Amino acid sequence: MNINHAVEEKVEGDLLKAIFDRQKSLMNKYHDIELRSGLLQTEDCPVNLDDKRGQARIKDFAWRVTEELGEALDARTTKDHYQEELIDGLHFLTELTILTGKGYDTILPPGTTHNRDDHLEDLVVNAHELIYTHERGYLDYWVSKFIEQLAMMCNCLKNKPWKQSMMKTDREAFYNRLAEAWCCYITILVVSGMTAESIACTYLKKSQVNQFRQRSNY
Repeated sequence: MNINHAVEEKVEGDLLKAIFDRQKSLMNKYHDIELRSGLLQTEDCPVNLDDKRGQARIKDFAWRVTEELGEALDARTTKDHYQEELIDGLHFLTELTILTGKGYDTILPPGTTHNRDDHLEDLVVNAHELIYTHERGYLDYWVSKFIEQLAMMCNCLKNKPWKQSMMKTDREAFYNRLAEAWCCYITILVVSGMTAESIACTYLKKSQVNQFRQRSNY
């Protein structure tokens, strides 16, 4: 099964909530798969942000997002494939966020206007404002900004495998970077021609593919 075999789902209510709810369902199954493979750093969800294993899991997911973004950029000449790879990155970014203990309604940066009933639409509107404010409507700029925010978010997690001392995580700095990473990633999707509706539609279709893969032991 691939995304072309998936059916369009009608969402009632907040589109970002629908994405987070679906990702929670997917991650429960993948959690068991990774546990059986011996590659699950910790069974905690949310993870302990002060624990080395919890931090390793967050950094693992940060790389997964980055890898999907790289695959998307490699497929830029084919719009549908390109956007599908971007949505794969959104899957991992959403799961990373759930692992940190944040929800769909708590990831917008402080000061972001909440004047709609849909948090995804708020992020899309914010993306258009960022593009206008920075006068940067091209993809490479926002990819660079996203990687910067994601890397500096991970840099807040100081308990690396080789360190023998433990440092508490600056949670305010960590969550601020996470929020900025979300803004940049949604801006990447907007610059790539996607709307709140097409983001949610493509995400839900790809989630059907992932559900099929889980059922078929792909």
